[in-house]
Amino acid sequence: MAWLFLAIISAILGGLTRVLQKVLLTEKDSDPFAFTFIFQITVALFFLLYLLVTKSMSIPNLSGVIFNIILMTIFYGVGNLFTFKAFKLAEASEVAVIFASSSLWSVISALFILGEKITNLKIVGIILVILGLIVINYVKTSWKVNKGHLFALLAAVLFGVAFTNDLFIMKRFSSVASYSMFAFALPSLVPLIFNPKSIKHVPYFLKGKIFLKLAICSFFYAADAFAIYIAYKMGGPATAISPISATSLIFTVIISYIFLKERDRVWNKIFGTLLTFIGILLLI
Repeated sequence: MAWLFLAIISAILGGLTRVLQKVLLTEKDSDPFAFTFIFQITVALFFLLYLLVTKSMSIPNLSGVIFNIILMTIFYGVGNLFTFKAFKLAEASEVAVIFASSSLWSVISALFILGEKITNLKIVGIILVILGLIVINYVKTSWKVNKGHLFALLAAVLFGVAFTNDLFIMKRFSSVASYSMFAFALPSLVPLIFNPKSIKHVPYFLKGKIFLKLAICSFFYAADAFAIYIAYKMGGPATAISPISATSLIFTVIISYIFLKERDRVWNKIFGTLLTFIGILLLI
């Protein structure tokens, strides 16, 4: 069950990353397109540094998965753009609730792409995890359906299927870090293609304390991705890894509660965490 330990480590690191991303994106001069580019490039550079130090760079024959690599680039790149659109057009809490469905799309796609099997007990576990994440995010609003909700749903589908697609491609790689480097470097270019003017905002993230926060955030996310991919390599099923990884939101809530003093809707968060914990137990 070493894969389970790595999946939980991934969730914790993902929680830390979310908090740091929130801090960086709330800065007055922060541009989300420029941040997406420089963040992903920095993560890719961490993987490149690891590969150079360990001398473990290994690129297999990719002729049979070129289409999947193109999908990976498009899904992650466009998914990020849809995320920005969603937050611009809809309430953040509503977008977060819809995003909770991303692990469901990962599970469904894993059944077809990876040929994984799933038991009724695990289905209940997945439902509880998703319900728990929804409860944690839920804030009472008017919920008038708009384009923002559609963008949020499309982003959730793209990210969910992209994760399963990652695992399919990675079967070709003996080196997880080698694949991870490309998985972050290629999608990073998409925001610049759609919004080339955002490149002028990149230097902002290379200044002093801002760059330090970016580097720490990128390092945690690189470790997060490395842990979750290794978990799959060690035999963990995608139908369990994806929902467990999605619980990074719980650690985000805990970290935000302690360090950012975000103490609203405490009972929602406690109840949602309990549902999610029960769901994880059913997935093990």
